Amino acid sequence: SGHFIHNGQPQRLLCLQKRLYFNLSALEEGERLTMAQLEIKFSHNSYRASSQGQVFELRLYQASQLALRGLPAQEPARKLLVEQSFARLHKSLLFNLSGVVKDWRRSNRNLGLILEIWSLCASVDSFLDTSLLVVTLSQQQCKASRRRRSAHYVPVTPSNLCKPRRLYISFSDVGWENWIIAPQGYLANYCLGECPFPLTADTESHHHGPPQPCCVPVRLSPISILYYDNNDNVVLRHYEDMVVDECGCR
Repeated sequence: SGHFIHNGQPQRLLCLQKRLYFNLSALEEGERLTMAQLEIKFSHNSYRASSQGQVFELRLYQASQLALRGLPAQEPARKLLVEQSFARLHKSLLFNLSGVVKDWRRSNRNLGLILEIWSLCASVDSFLDTSLLVVTLSQQQCKASRRRRSAHYVPVTPSNLCKPRRLYISFSDVGWENWIIAPQGYLANYCLGECPFPLTADTESHHHGPPQPCCVPVRLSPISILYYDNNDNVVLRHYEDMVVDECGCR
């Protein structure tokens, strides 16, 4: 298992430097980000230290400006996010990047990440795969409801009123079963339903009435997850705004 190694090791060489970019254009402006997690998968024994006792140092940066092709990024061009050392690399490493993704969306400036691995490398096989899992709460259903209302009348019944609907997220379905100890999943839920409100004769005769309210989450609650971190420590962490408890028309 991997163990955290303190500073004071001999000078290491840069074995790998990769630029990682994730296209977030599919996220709509109204979607609320609740989690963003980067997974780095290494092929078996991709990186081997030159001798016993040598370690790997992994550094992950947020790029803040473009570097010239073929030249390493300078310090002002990047922000250090993660710096960890390991006696050996795991097959998979996970990093919480919720703050980074929120910053990308807020500034509308996504220049990606820079991944570096330092060691006294005997041989390097640069095969690795990265993925970014983003969990959001979407208001897309509100837009769909508006289009349906303009096309035809939908009768309001207790069954189709705005309220929480059941949605269970299984961690095995998203590939997290190897590092999450408990729970095996959680009830996330989502909001769906009609938001009726009284219409006057004047409003009905004109298409430019007041905006139709949307069925959206109005109360959210956290979940607690027991998991192994990248150093094989058992960690209990609370993730905010993961469960939709109550919906309302706004």
